[in-house]
Order: sequence, then structure tokens, then C-alpha cells
Amino acid sequence: MNRLLLTAVLAIALAACGGKETPTGQTAEAPPAATTTPVEPSEPSAQPKAEGEAVAELASDGETVDEATSAVSPIAAAVAANTPAPTPASPSKFRAGQHYALLPVAQPVSVEPGRVEVTEIFWYGCGHCFTLEPRIEAWEKQGKPDYVDVVRMPVVWNEVTREDARLFYTLQALGKLDELHLAVFRELHVNRNPLTVIAGNRIDATATENKVREFLATHGVSAEEFGRVYRSFATESKIRQAENLSRRYLADHTPMVVVQGKYQTDVSMAGGVEPLFAVVGELAERERAAAR
Repeated sequence: MNRLLLTAVLAIALAACGGKETPTGQTAEAPPAATTTPVEPSEPSAQPKAEGEAVAELASDGETVDEATSAVSPIAAAVAANTPAPTPASPSKFRAGQHYALLPVAQPVSVEPGRVEVTEIFWYGCGHCFTLEPRIEAWEKQGKPDYVDVVRMPVVWNEVTREDARLFYTLQALGKLDELHLAVFRELHVNRNPLTVIAGNRIDATATENKVREFLATHGVSAEEFGRVYRSFATESKIRQAENLSRRYLADHTPMVVVQGKYQTDVSMAGGVEPLFAVVGELAERERAAAR
């Protein structure tokens, strides 16, 4: 009689263990055959779980999901209590296609990793460029983030803009750009003295060179210094590079600003001069964050 009672209890216990659901995608293995005589359990075995309750059990040790989550060590709990919740990203005020345009192909930049290049595309003959230039200079000196490098690039569309670009790169080679960049704008737009000479609908290269030499001489540049860089190989190379980038940046007007070789914007798209610097600042921060 006792042997019959023991057999019945073991049958109930085995039925309860086999009642757990097998996770999807796994194959349940048959339990190994018993090689020893089972020992009668000291406590009553659990009754089979209902179908929905078995899912809540952990297959390893029988903890429920809620129990496993609440079993946190004191150290982990202290770390969690002192870790601030992540600040949600603030939505951008500026939209692609409205405040700026994404260039079809990102262009390489000349800045070091971790820094952001902001390129001002201009033409000395452009009145709007003359108006914007003092604001660009003020932003560069006092307003821009310290991880931003401002690069100026003269647009090259034709022979007129090519000669103006030659003047810019001459100033750059002579180390006179900070001193005379705005002075060139003033000579053209305030003094009404164009430095590029056009005769018969064509550039007079010799007359232009003479006029530029005379202008720079009034600002302390010797004829020898001027002659060394004005038509040098380095100057010609920079002009060709600016012409190439003018096409790749899709620079069909001036002034224009390109951020990190990816984003193109201007005063009109941004909605004004002050919004322009806000757009540029946000795009620069976005690029810096992406590089981290």
C-alpha cells in the first residue's frame, strides 16, 4: 500500500515540472532517465501552473520577472539613485530645405578631428558680402564656439571673380588678410574704385595687376613682395581649388556659408543675419556631437 502511495506522489511531481512552456524557437529535451530510486520529497510538490502563469516564471531558478527586477544589489541601487536621468534632446528650430540645404555630396574639410569648419563664400564685388563681412568678423572673434574654424573662400565663376580671388590669395600669402580684407571691400564699394580692369568686355590682366600693386603699395606692400606671390604657383593652385569648390558647394550666389562641407545656408534662407549665425551654430554643434 505504501509503495502504491509513493508511486502516485512521484507521478504528480513529474507532471508539474514538465508543464512549463518551452520558449519559442527552442526544442525541449527529454529528461535523462532516472538511474537511482527517487527520494520522497519532504514537502508537498507544487500543483501544475495555469497556462498564463507559467510564462511569468524564470526557467533558471523559478523567480518571476518582477522578482528578478527588484533583486538589485545595494551598490547598483546607489549608482542608480545618483545617476541623473538623461536630458531629452531639444527639438531643432531649423529645418532642412527651409533654413539650410544639405549638399548632395559631403565635401572634405581641412580642420582637425573634433573641430568644425565654417566656410564663408564671398566675392569682393558683392555688396551683400561687404555688408555681412563685419558681422562675420565679429562672430569669428567673439561669438563663435571655440571648436569652430572660420574659412574664407572667394567664389570663382569667371575671369572677373578669378582676378578678385587672386587678390584675396595674394593678401593671404603676404599675411595681410586680417589687415586688408575689409579695406579691399571699402575700396570697391565706398571709394568706387574697382581693382579689376575690364576693357572691351575682357579682363585687362596687365592693367589689373598694376592697379592692385598700386593699391597694396599704399598699405605698405613692396613691389618685390607683391611680385613674388601675385602670380605664383601656390596662388594659381589656390584659385583652381576655389573654382573646383565653387562647383562642388553649388555656390550659385554670394554670400553663402557652408558648414563642415555638408550644409549650405545664407541670410535669406536663415531668415536674417542673426538667425544665420543661429543656424550655423546649431549645425556646427550637431557635427561636433556626431564626431564624439
